[in-house]
Amino acid sequence: MSPAHEGTTLSALTIAQSRLPASSRMLLASAVIGMVTLVYLVTVHLPLRVPRPMTPTAVDRVIGWHAWAIWPYWLLLVIAPAFILAISDRRIFLATLRAYAWSMAANAAIWVLWPTSLARREVPIDLHGATAAAWRLLHFLDGSGNCFPSAHITAPVVAVAGYCAQHPRARAWAWPLAISLFPSVVATGQHYAWDIVGGAGTAAMGLWIARRDLFR
Repeated sequence: MSPAHEGTTLSALTIAQSRLPASSRMLLASAVIGMVTLVYLVTVHLPLRVPRPMTPTAVDRVIGWHAWAIWPYWLLLVIAPAFILAISDRRIFLATLRAYAWSMAANAAIWVLWPTSLARREVPIDLHGATAAAWRLLHFLDGSGNCFPSAHITAPVVAVAGYCAQHPRARAWAWPLAISLFPSVVATGQHYAWDIVGGAGTAAMGLWIARRDLFR
């Protein structure tokens, strides 16, 4: 075997070893995200302390409530696992999961020790079709607690950061996509503006902890 051919073979082998199979990614991501979801649902429906009511800010009043915002709200929930599963590099994928776990652990600590709530608007009786069904599903699964910080912000921030660590060119569209969906957490009445700041803050903390493996 010529040195050039041997070098090509070793390079291909190295790339193959650095990639994590889709089945492994699905299994690991499902386990971590499933655990986080369970913790969220338990703490929101069975809080250990009486949640402190939050008050809206001027930003929240300007954004207002909009029935159509349920769709970007659900989309924001979906893009986090989608971006994580799209990370094929073993090192970056595992670092992203660690960042996600640390960020959500911080969220959970706040939900348990300093729970918050807000007054949610009821689904209008004149709302029909798929939009009404999407609202009913949200109100069935979720509660009015665990407002701060917003996991709806934490998850996509970590996921997009991990995806862009492997695909730097995706920053031009991935970040604008995620950020454009952020106001939906306020427009649905699920969060206030401060919750967005809190969710981004815990995401930044998790990414900082995993930075050596994530951004090297």
